Amino acid sequence: MKNTNLFTAPNICLTALDAVADAKRFATWTHDSRFIPLIEDDSPTHPLSEAQAKKLLDEILKEADEDRTTFWFGIRTLDKSELLGIATLHWIDWGNGAVYMDITMKNLEEYGKTSTKEALELLQNYVFYEIHMHRLSISIPAYNTGLIESLQNTGFIEEVRRREAIFRFDKRWDSIHFGILASDWKEKNDSNKLHR
Repeated sequence: MKNTNLFTAPNICLTALDAVADAKRFATWTHDSRFIPLIEDDSPTHPLSEAQAKKLLDEILKEADEDRTTFWFGIRTLDKSELLGIATLHWIDWGNGAVYMDITMKNLEEYGKTSTKEALELLQNYVFYEIHMHRLSISIPAYNTGLIESLQNTGFIEEVRRREAIFRFDKRWDSIHFGILASDWKEKNDSNKLHR
């Protein structure tokens, strides 16, 4: 995998987050009542002002710089004009080679689009090729069917299901934990090369 472009796919790219430039976009997402329930979070749904969004982004980026166990990425269109989502690699366990991931797209429809699939593939490349981790994991609510399909299409396997662990939309939902190992990723990439 020499000369691998770690941060660019055919339709999207991964970039740094900018607390000033991205605050307005991020705040706008939170005004859509469908947005916050898409992330597995116990926080009550509420819109953020641009100032609140900037403060939140400032805090998370400062913490990431200090602890070096978290990396934040903006998921953007190739021309970088639109922020489509935010991805986080956190709880990086350097000793065991394990990392946990979150991915939050701007709306429900975006999870089922090529942008999410390409972002997941870039994140896998970064985790397994660049920082040499052994496993990558994510937990998501069962109602996010677009993300479930994107995860399965990029080689993630359902590992744990916590039944009725989430209450959203007046209903109980399962929390599903997905994972992929470096060996799974390598096998998938080797297979894709053979079929080109």
